[in-house]
Amino acid sequence: MAAIAAIAAIAPLSALAHGKLESATPAPGSTVDVAPGALRLTFNEALEPTFSSIKLSDTAGTPVTQEKASVDAADRRAMTLPVPKLASGEYKVQWVAMTADAHKTKGTYTFKVK
Repeated sequence: MAAIAAIAAIAPLSALAHGKLESATPAPGSTVDVAPGALRLTFNEALEPTFSSIKLSDTAGTPVTQEKASVDAADRRAMTLPVPKLASGEYKVQWVAMTADAHKTKGTYTFKVK
């Protein structure tokens, strides 16, 4: 029993990691001069495409696109969402990321277009 506890105590903590947002374009809290053609979010682990998503809405909560996010085949840590031309204003990004450990993480952030 003590041997099992000792092994569990020294097991790599990375096995307990969950998907975390590492970077985003546009960046959280940023103000951009020109609206982006797409959102790009990069995470610390490869994403499960079926269970990962991005939604973009205006300040009233109205979705600004019906497009679906896609995981980049060349870099499975990155997910993009094409967006239409955005008017000046504030926008809310909501994301859900599922990684190989089968745990979902989610978050939100805002950005502004001048």
